Amino acid sequence: AASAALIAGSASAAVVNLGHPALRSGSRAASLLERPLGLYGDTRCPCIGFDNIDGETTVELKNGSGIMQVAYPADLGARCDAWDDNRHPDCKELGEPGEGNGWCAQKWCYVDACNCDIPVMAKMAVYVPDARYRGKSVFYSYATCGGEDSWAKVKPEVGTHGCRCIGFDNIPGTIDIKVKGSGGKVTDVAYPAEIGGSCKAWDDNLHPLCHGEDAPKWCKQRWCYVDPCSCSLETRPKVTMYLPDAVFAGMSLYYSYETCESKDYFTEKFNLDACVNQKSKDKCLSLKRKRGENKCAWTGTTCLGWEIVEHPLCKKLVEAHSGVSASCRLATAVVAAVLASLMAMNA
Repeated sequence: AASAALIAGSASAAVVNLGHPALRSGSRAASLLERPLGLYGDTRCPCIGFDNIDGETTVELKNGSGIMQVAYPADLGARCDAWDDNRHPDCKELGEPGEGNGWCAQKWCYVDACNCDIPVMAKMAVYVPDARYRGKSVFYSYATCGGEDSWAKVKPEVGTHGCRCIGFDNIPGTIDIKVKGSGGKVTDVAYPAEIGGSCKAWDDNLHPLCHGEDAPKWCKQRWCYVDPCSCSLETRPKVTMYLPDAVFAGMSLYYSYETCESKDYFTEKFNLDACVNQKSKDKCLSLKRKRGENKCAWTGTTCLGWEIVEHPLCKKLVEAHSGVSASCRLATAVVAAVLASLMAMNA
């Protein structure tokens, strides 16, 4: 189930004594009418699985002396319920936190991670690690059931809702990145190959300036790479200076501290060629990528990464961000032109 801090290991399931649903259709219909709304999770992240079936499924849990088997209902995770309460060893009367307390009393269910659009991300199920739903691993969520997700108190590892991290996490190897150290000296530093794939303080104890007690504040801040066209945060992501020629889906690579709930102390003082640091149109449009394409675009008031302003996939996000649609801007331009013509005629 649910708390990975308390549960680990593999799980095996065997359902026995299953009753045929048709034999219980009347009682099932009656019970469904009595069940409250939200029993099957948030509509943006519905529960999955077969509910209201008889039998048991055996879950293997790790404890201090090895592995123990615990019987759960056959419809485990198919609806929002406090599945662990009075079943998991830690959720018994003398357990910790004990029956009716803490995570034991929280409701959760299994969900499809690809059909779960709520702020708190679903986690991979540890009760059924080998189970598959539509060919994918099974996930669980407290949040879709209105329960308190113990993971929600932890800072996001893959970015906040609406601006997830991109790239590969947990892959071996290193990648050489040219960075400026003390006195502006450029040095090759071997960063993990998974750099930017999740929220981490990637520069801490790696960047030449990030060693010792006097390291700047940005060294300890967490960040990751993001898709600029799928990032609806108020503070827009910036084009990376670490991998300036790298692309993601044909676009420049962007980073964000804000999606990791960190403060960006880096860009203003260290990434001087960042688009957001250019205060005039001329300076903004003078920055180029290696192949000669524009790195930045001018919005009329601000310099942002070219893709954020001009890429078709990003334009809808920009319009939503500004609250002004393209049709509204066109209508405003037409009205202005008509007024100008009338004024000219009356002059």
